[in-house]
Amino acid sequence: MLLLESAPHVPTIAEGILWAILASPIVAWALIVLYVRKLPKIAGWLTVAGVGTACALSFVTLFNVIDASGGIAIHTHEWFTAGNLTVHFGVRVDGLTAVMLVVVTSVSLLVQVYSHGYMAGDPGYGRYFAHMCLFTTSMLGLVLADNLFMMFMFWELVGLSSYLLIGFWFHKPSAAAAAKKAFIVTRVGDLGLLAGMLLIWSKTGTFQVDEIQKIASEGLVAHWVVTWFALGIFAGAAGKSAQFPLHVWLPDAMEGPTPVSALIHAATMVAAGVYLVARFFPVFEASGDARLVVAWIGGITALIAATIALVQTDFKRVLAYSTISQLGYMMLALGAFGYVAAIFHLFTHAFFKALLFLGSGSVNHATNTFDMRKMGGLRKQMPVTYWTFVIGSLSLAGIFPLAGFWSKDEILLAAWRESRGLWIIGFSVAFMTAAYMFRAIFLTFHGTYKGGEPVDHHDPDNHFHGDPAHPHESPWVMAGPLAVLAVPAIAAGWFNINGAFGDFILHALPETTEKGSEFAWGIAISSTLVALAGIFVAYAVYIREWVTSKTIREGFAPLAMVFERKYFLDNLYEDFFVRTVLQRGWNRLLELNDKYVVDGIVNGSASLAGSVSRRAGVVQNGQFQTYGLGFAAGVIVVVVAVFAAHPL
Repeated sequence: MLLLESAPHVPTIAEGILWAILASPIVAWALIVLYVRKLPKIAGWLTVAGVGTACALSFVTLFNVIDASGGIAIHTHEWFTAGNLTVHFGVRVDGLTAVMLVVVTSVSLLVQVYSHGYMAGDPGYGRYFAHMCLFTTSMLGLVLADNLFMMFMFWELVGLSSYLLIGFWFHKPSAAAAAKKAFIVTRVGDLGLLAGMLLIWSKTGTFQVDEIQKIASEGLVAHWVVTWFALGIFAGAAGKSAQFPLHVWLPDAMEGPTPVSALIHAATMVAAGVYLVARFFPVFEASGDARLVVAWIGGITALIAATIALVQTDFKRVLAYSTISQLGYMMLALGAFGYVAAIFHLFTHAFFKALLFLGSGSVNHATNTFDMRKMGGLRKQMPVTYWTFVIGSLSLAGIFPLAGFWSKDEILLAAWRESRGLWIIGFSVAFMTAAYMFRAIFLTFHGTYKGGEPVDHHDPDNHFHGDPAHPHESPWVMAGPLAVLAVPAIAAGWFNINGAFGDFILHALPETTEKGSEFAWGIAISSTLVALAGIFVAYAVYIREWVTSKTIREGFAPLAMVFERKYFLDNLYEDFFVRTVLQRGWNRLLELNDKYVVDGIVNGSASLAGSVSRRAGVVQNGQFQTYGLGFAAGVIVVVVAVFAAHPL
């Protein structure tokens, strides 16, 4: 355990650099939308230039923070005032911010370069890169924000960007449905985040991150306020980071282009939830109840997603459920006081998961399919994709000395210290992670090639230009980023040797927080052995066929059905809540209310007015005698009323 005894000096970072990081991709977005949307090649390289500039400045920021030995720099300006509410627009830089900036911009830059090859020939090429610029900007704004109001603004922009990119091929009903599903499910979590924001402002009068951290740490508000605020934060994080039971949108998000999937899963949307909980870690530390909720929801998410990944046949969906499982790992760590472990795993995971997704896109580029049952034997035709994918899988499985080994073991150590139940979950997931990843490798790259998916060249939306019958390695613009990402997938874990990474990011927390990291031989050896066991099981089933997958499925048919049906959660949400509760229940109730209450009031008022007018119309008959009689009757009524009020 490490204790910060004194605050380091403030890093000397020019405010202009920080604003330039945020502005670079959004300027590229504006230029594409206004001027070069119809010039796809220019749009693509303009995106690379904008994100590349942000990446270079992010490294400058990182080195400045390192030179300052951590520290916190805040540049803020008053934005607007409404009554008692004053909102600032500012940027905050510390170790956590600097690390996230580098992760977001470096992964995004490689994804943009890769996209030049993957999206070649797509009719929406310029629109695609405009959306990618907006997506990157949204995540950078969230990371840089120094207050919760500004965070929420960029948080919603992240959601909008993901909606646009998941549904990029909107002509496909499945893509349009996936985009709507992602948008609606994450809005459920965002409602909790908004409620938490309103609660903390009503009780403290501030949205500033550092002030909220201090208030929570020093117990300046009631404990129940801290707990409910923390749960509101986690609700938003559970939506964006696909935690149980709000994880159902992420596998469907695979309908978007594969580079989008890589960016979502590695460095933007799903990382946003983990970052948000980490940013407000002192709040969760002050509320044991909220912290335990985070830990156990994370553990449950990791376990459920890993079991589902074991039975997937879609290459990208294996990786999607893997991401959900690893995000569960990170949340488990945050709930078990493993602040450094969670951020370190977020850091390493970004590189090897981006590598794996881009590798799956390379395979799709060669075979025109993500169905592993139509692949096989690709290691000879696609050596760069194969070996980089193996490196990413070994890192994800936690094999020494790759990046995932170091970060995963710290999570397991945090789980061991917090609860044996959490450790058992984490240990089991480590076995399943190795098993499902090497199952995917053996089905895709080993054995005999099955022929891929035939191409319909008459489809006007088709942009696949290869020959699935004769797959080949992807062009350098796609293979190059794979080779680059393989380097941090191997070496990123070494940054925390002797706790250097932990010391660096701990400066983002109040001085009283003591949550460091250390290496435990027992955890390291046991987790490595269980990962090797998972690889061996996959080898025994899919290479040696000592026991077939069909036999295993028949032996565990009830469990297999549950895993294949995704624990029936999609059925629960779509069939019960959407079709039964909403469409037949709530929507029917609204329909009846509209028909009999709203229309009843409007139509009833019209009927009443018509009835009164018809009866009153009898008086307007044009006969002078009738008018005189009415006048006389009126005079008599007035006289009687006056005498009744003032008798003689």
